[in-house]
Amino acid sequence: MDYYEFTCDSHCLSVDTQELLTAFLAEIGFESFNEENGQYKAYIQGMLYDAKRLRDMLRQRESCLGTFPYTIEFKASEDWNKQWEDSFTSVEINNDIVIRTPDCKPPKRYLHEILIQPRMAFGSGTHETTSLILQTMQDIDFQRKTVADCGCGTGILGIFASLLGASNVFAFDYDQNSVENARTNVTLNNITNVSIQQATLDVLQNKQFDIVLANINRNVLVENMKFLANAVNNNGLAIMSGFYSEDVAYIQKSAESFGLQFITSKSKNNWTIVTFIRK
Repeated sequence: MDYYEFTCDSHCLSVDTQELLTAFLAEIGFESFNEENGQYKAYIQGMLYDAKRLRDMLRQRESCLGTFPYTIEFKASEDWNKQWEDSFTSVEINNDIVIRTPDCKPPKRYLHEILIQPRMAFGSGTHETTSLILQTMQDIDFQRKTVADCGCGTGILGIFASLLGASNVFAFDYDQNSVENARTNVTLNNITNVSIQQATLDVLQNKQFDIVLANINRNVLVENMKFLANAVNNNGLAIMSGFYSEDVAYIQKSAESFGLQFITSKSKNNWTIVTFIRK
């Protein structure tokens, strides 16, 4: 998958301004954000990038953000993958969960080890939303449950659901590279009950699951809430992330309009996860 990288000097942004910029970029499709070596970076999938839309957003939000220099750089999938293959070895989610490459030898034993080949930037476990969902999943009974992993990326969530005892997992992503990477990672973990398909969220139509996992950006969640909510069995759970704390009320209103009930939410660095139930 090709990406565009948005970069600016983080010293040009206050903490509050950086949070606002992240929120505004997320609204137009950017989906991963970090700060390293004094550089603020955000990423958007190549097919979603619209230079005019970015310029218009920055101009319209100038009263909040001010003006600052930035660059946009195209990242071809092969370069993107090489960068992550060279840099990623492992990430500890908590004392019980680690995500690692097959060649990485962790310093201790973990209750759950998820193996991945880091052939894409998103879904490696380094992002707050992935970490939040994995930790939440650890506290849920997955034994003999049917699970949907929506927008599976590397397949981490579906793999973990299987490791926690799910009877079968249906994982899908619209990006073929993600699908191929997820299949590789499922094989690495010696899992046989995760099926993976290239599809969009409407594939959920006429399907139902005990647990639906969706780590996708806010706008996509709301636009497809009908499919997500209707795919949850009675007394089933929907766990959603990919948005900020200030978006919870917006997500909750949409979910409740399709019959889901809010249970709880958790946040990490303003990124938030929400759990719903169907009664």
